[in-house]
Amino acid sequence: MKLVGIGDLFVPCWAISRGFAELAAHGVQVETVEWQLDGFDQLQATNLQVEQCGSDAVEPPNDIFAAAADAEILITHFCPVTRRLIDACPRLKVIGVLRGGYENVNFAHAKKKGLLVFNTPGRNADAVADFTIGMIIAEARNIARGHHGLKNGEWIRTYPNYQHIPDLPGRTVGLIGLGEIGLKVARRLAGFDVQILGYDPYADPARVAQHGVRLVGLDELLVAADFVSLHARLTADNRHLIGPRELALMKPTAYLINTARAGLVDEDALYHALKERRIAGAALDVFEKEPPGRDHPLVTLANVTLTPHMAGGSVDAFVNSPKRLAADMAHLFGRREDIHYLLNRERLSAFGSLPPESNTTSI
Repeated sequence: MKLVGIGDLFVPCWAISRGFAELAAHGVQVETVEWQLDGFDQLQATNLQVEQCGSDAVEPPNDIFAAAADAEILITHFCPVTRRLIDACPRLKVIGVLRGGYENVNFAHAKKKGLLVFNTPGRNADAVADFTIGMIIAEARNIARGHHGLKNGEWIRTYPNYQHIPDLPGRTVGLIGLGEIGLKVARRLAGFDVQILGYDPYADPARVAQHGVRLVGLDELLVAADFVSLHARLTADNRHLIGPRELALMKPTAYLINTARAGLVDEDALYHALKERRIAGAALDVFEKEPPGRDHPLVTLANVTLTPHMAGGSVDAFVNSPKRLAADMAHLFGRREDIHYLLNRERLSAFGSLPPESNTTSI
């Protein structure tokens, strides 16, 4: 059985080869091909285009098609797996994505073709959770503004929130989205002696309670929280989940943190809420247009901390993701009830056996 992994600037080919080496025991031959890009700017532009326009917005180059032509398992990180690429791989049985999001895979067409599609949820959960805590403290305590002032020869003592700079103990943090990342943020917050509220209509109440989170409605969370942190996946149903009405519910001393998806927040409404000091501040790692440019309204404000979509960007998160996915996919050859990352589990029963040490092309 042949596995082809598509490496990129974040998850290089060597990391894919190393991570999937354990599948050799099941007769899987691992090959890799590099998705050649001019640099990180091109990668970011491609990712944004795919996120906004769908998986088929960008076709991979011809060398990807050639390398994947006889693949039975195709592994990708950011490289698009389009309808055309799927159709060009007649032996393909399984697609694996080395991250939680799978916007770069034509999932509908893959399901139609009877393929199994895996993702890697939580691969950068620690990185994003760590970063989120940093953003909360950086914005509330003016760390980035103080740093920027000193670099420009200024000794700044008065900041936009100087009248209500908070300590964390006793404050309330509201987490919107309680998946892998949201719950890791909750675990980290436990050490700060804060109260934690959560909103997630899909969350398991028992699991959430184990992390010290009290589930409430969205409006109740927004009214009570001193910090509102977003960790939901963006869908058609929750786009602009935080808009003018929701911002109006927040305390004038509250902060909004977004290390998830830009589309969860109405940027224009947020700009006006910040400019008019209807909320104290915001910390944002994501933008509807990336990079936003120095003239972007949010960039012009004094009461925001901004970073260039880097929350999930630790080296560990990227290079360890192939091993994480390989460990889950290995259960295809054994105890299939232990598979956790399969997106279309209903398809699993249609697949035959995959005996160890087999080079058969059927699943």
